Amino acid sequence: MKNMKLFLALALSLPLLFGCGSNESASTDDPNKVYTVKVTHEEYADTVPDLYAKELAKRVEEKSNGRMKFEIFQVGQLGVGVDLVDHLLTGATQMAIMSPGNVATIIPEGQIFALHYLLPTDVKESYDFLDESKVANTDLPAIYAEKNLKLMDLWPLGGSQWLTKKNIQSPSDFDGMAFRTMDTPLIVKNYEAYNANPTPVSYTDVYSGLQLNMVSGVENPLGALVDMKWYEVQDYLIMSNHIMYLEGVFVNDKYFNSLPKDLQVILKETIDEMHDYAFELQKKANEDAGKVLAENVKVVNLSDEQTAKFKAAALPVRDYFKKNAGERSAKILEDMEMELETFNKK
Repeated sequence: MKNMKLFLALALSLPLLFGCGSNESASTDDPNKVYTVKVTHEEYADTVPDLYAKELAKRVEEKSNGRMKFEIFQVGQLGVGVDLVDHLLTGATQMAIMSPGNVATIIPEGQIFALHYLLPTDVKESYDFLDESKVANTDLPAIYAEKNLKLMDLWPLGGSQWLTKKNIQSPSDFDGMAFRTMDTPLIVKNYEAYNANPTPVSYTDVYSGLQLNMVSGVENPLGALVDMKWYEVQDYLIMSNHIMYLEGVFVNDKYFNSLPKDLQVILKETIDEMHDYAFELQKKANEDAGKVLAENVKVVNLSDEQTAKFKAAALPVRDYFKKNAGERSAKILEDMEMELETFNKK
């Protein structure tokens, strides 16, 4: 009886481990087999990640003649933040469109994108830099692969800005402020550098946290600030562009390798061709959101001198990262800093 129970447990666990039902096992023998891809993302309906996922599904389904089908789950439907990572790692889902910051607890090297004022403050320049960066296109994907995550693309959702109840114009203005952050060590450290009180709050709970004064500030690209309606309970929009909020297109590596070769090619080529589509999506979303925000909060544009003070205050966090995130993380950051130095000279 014990052996029978063990056999049944193993049989039931196999579809979860490989992220698919019995109709999705690796095979090239049956051209009519349909492969289902469960996709999660971090936002609500008709936001940039959601529109991206829907367009990706449409293109891949057409190219594969219906042999690949997509099920798209918005934030909260299957969890938030690290939940999306857990589902992807176990194979309960097959794809996630999410910030590398959510994976930081298992892959610390990916935290480098959370460092303030590392990437160019212009979105197009950040796109161009990431397109040619060896770190972003070769080194980091190899590291993610060690954890069964296939990083298939990386693109900015837009420059992150500060939405606050206080007019922030210098690092000292952050003193003691309860500022909402993701539950990521390096992001917390960024705000400790400004003497703020970084306070991790679940993404879906931020509105109530701001409304009840549990936190007095939040960061995100303009589109996300409007999508989540956080501006309704805040007063100032500080145009800081302190980080480029990146979206990674992650796939469960075992699932990807289980697909027939022709479907692997279709999925990869479609994601590659949608890189420019993602840029246009975020551009429109952020431009439209900027108009909404300008009508509802006071917009503060930092001068070059003010921005320089924030950059100076943020620099020690890079040293902290190099000393505490491990030798490989330090090497990744140093290599990217050299790439950026070369890129900025062009």
